[in-house]
Amino acid sequence: MALADSAYTLLRNLIISGKLPPESAITENAIVERLAIGKTPVREAMRRLVLEGLLEVTPRLGYMVIGITRQDITEIFQLRAITEVAAAHLAMDRLDDVALRRLTELSMIGYTPEDPESLSTYIDVNAEFHDIIGRASGNRRLADLVSRLILESRRFIQVAILSEEHGRQVTEQHMAIVTALRERDADAVAATVRAHVEDGLSVIFESFAAGAVRAASNGSH
Repeated sequence: MALADSAYTLLRNLIISGKLPPESAITENAIVERLAIGKTPVREAMRRLVLEGLLEVTPRLGYMVIGITRQDITEIFQLRAITEVAAAHLAMDRLDDVALRRLTELSMIGYTPEDPESLSTYIDVNAEFHDIIGRASGNRRLADLVSRLILESRRFIQVAILSEEHGRQVTEQHMAIVTALRERDADAVAATVRAHVEDGLSVIFESFAAGAVRAASNGSH
């Protein structure tokens, strides 16, 4: 991987994971030191992230991580509902017993809100769960899109107000999705996947309303 691509991936992951929080100020020199990569690849990576809408240039100060808005959240979850339902529908007849067993194992893993490690584990587990279904769709572009949207959703989850009840709900929702896939029930697959995505959107919006997620006054970048 070229240094510029490596710097881009590392920096983007820092933003998506919340290690560089929304609206935090960063400088080129600070990122060079943090990533231990030269200025030229870091500068190129930061330019790419400006174009991607994750960073913005702040005159005389450097860069700022773009804040999260209701519009960001809405767009990501609308796309997730569309792509994940489509991927699950295509995957329904392609998932083998090994994949279904793995999905079942992953479904049983929730999180404890007070335990950051369990939340981090859940976020990784959730990504693997949806990636398995995406890859099983047989459509590489669709699978890549599902994976990218899950990654972008991580940014919202990192700052959301989560509860034990939601931790239990996600395990139930994942199990319902697996059951529908195993039974090859197209209507149930669509309904369970859509309900899971919509519930995630509701939790993020509740956090947004509570002030956990800060928005621009006009609701857009």
